This record gives sequence, C-alpha cells and structure tokens, in this order.
Amino acid sequence: MGKLYIIDRFEGESAVLEEDGGGHIDVPKGQLPEGIHEGDVLEQAETGFIIREDLTHERRERITGKQKRLFRHRSEET
Repeated sequence: MGKLYIIDRFEGESAVLEEDGGGHIDVPKGQLPEGIHEGDVLEQAETGFIIREDLTHERRERITGKQKRLFRHRSEET
C-alpha cells in the first residue's frame, strides 16, 4: 500500500492534501483523479494517486457517527 492522504481543501488549481503525520502538500488538480472531493482518501501509487473509496466511506461513516453522538449529547443537556 502506498502513502495515504486526505483532501483537505482546494485552493485555485491545487489541492491541499493532509499527510498521515499531519503535514500538508500541495498537488496540482491535474495530477489527481477526476471526481475528487474534499475529505476523499487518496493513495499514492506508482502512476499517481488513486481514490480509496473504501477508506473514504469508512472515514465518512466514522465522522457521521461522532457528529450524531455529539449532537445527541448536546440535546440531552438542554
């Protein structure tokens, strides 16, 4: 498996990718797969980057669960 990145944001013609260790790199959008979105997990391969849809889905599910627990907890406080 290659190194993993998360698309943090887009700035002009570049994408800011967050590295596992917390650093960031800028990559021109033209070097990334079509149809990418903020929050997608990318794997660096020999031929460039590939979208890891399985890891992206797991990550989004985990974040959604945290949000639900947070908002449920907040509504119980009021």
